[in-house]
Amino acid sequence: MFKNTNFKVIVLSMTLFILLFALTAQAQDLQLTIATGGTGGPYHTIATGLSEIWNSNIDGINVSVASTGASVINNRMVNENKAELAFAMSDVCYYGKEGLLMFEGQPLKNVRGFASAHTNFVQVITTKGSGIKTIADLKGKRVGVGAPGSGTELNARRILAARGMDYDDLGKADFLSYAESCEQLSNRNIDAAFLTGGLPIASITELATTQDIDIVTISEETVNKMRESFPVYVSTAIPAGTYKGVNRDVKTLGLKNYMLVNKDLDKDVVYDLVSVMFNNLDKLYGYHNAAKMITLEGALEGMTLDLHPGVEKFYKEKGLLE
Repeated sequence: MFKNTNFKVIVLSMTLFILLFALTAQAQDLQLTIATGGTGGPYHTIATGLSEIWNSNIDGINVSVASTGASVINNRMVNENKAELAFAMSDVCYYGKEGLLMFEGQPLKNVRGFASAHTNFVQVITTKGSGIKTIADLKGKRVGVGAPGSGTELNARRILAARGMDYDDLGKADFLSYAESCEQLSNRNIDAAFLTGGLPIASITELATTQDIDIVTISEETVNKMRESFPVYVSTAIPAGTYKGVNRDVKTLGLKNYMLVNKDLDKDVVYDLVSVMFNNLDKLYGYHNAAKMITLEGALEGMTLDLHPGVEKFYKEKGLLE
């Protein structure tokens, strides 16, 4: 009886020691946060894959994923070191660097470029029978315009402005996340919604399983008007069959996404992060179809931000920089 009790005490002590050691080791890891977007969007899904790849291949770090309002908020978070890494739309990043629009007079001096990522497509979703075919048809309608502080919301305002409209011309402008927009479309509480992201956006895919959806055209004329102030915008198309029931190519606006990093994150850590990412693209591609647009060859495509020294070192080794 006495020996059995001693054995239990020893086992319990060893278990507590192992648990304490594991918790201590984890506390000593460098804690990194990557800011993303809504949980139904490509930013969050791709970042989840990246965090798992990084945590499995780099000793001494622990990367966690934060769901946020996306691009505008993400730029601010990286600038204020509330997140070390982030995804954001290229136009928002440009405005942050130059201190324009929502960053008027306050350029973000601590944000650096990590890599160009996938292309974003502005996807204005409605339901068949709504009568909404073009941006002009949104006049007087109830429209989801994206989450507050998101790149989607910025896109919505700028697209409407290119057609001589603003939120006052809508029946109602609702500030909604991806998931909220699709839920409100399903419940017929809104008539259309702006969602900007890679293809496909999971929330739209899910919506299309229960509703007959349609995608509103954004004309090349509208895109060209927007290019006058920011040439990164391109006229592109959402391919037929991307979503159930939409069997035609739909013209829309496209723009690059960037991965961002805080300028003060250690050079060697950033070098490890970018190296491991590009050495594990085959794994990353399994997380989301849009991730397949992330390539080493395109790592600096359309990049307007100053690069972090850690990624500069990597890109020089790969011959992308002199």
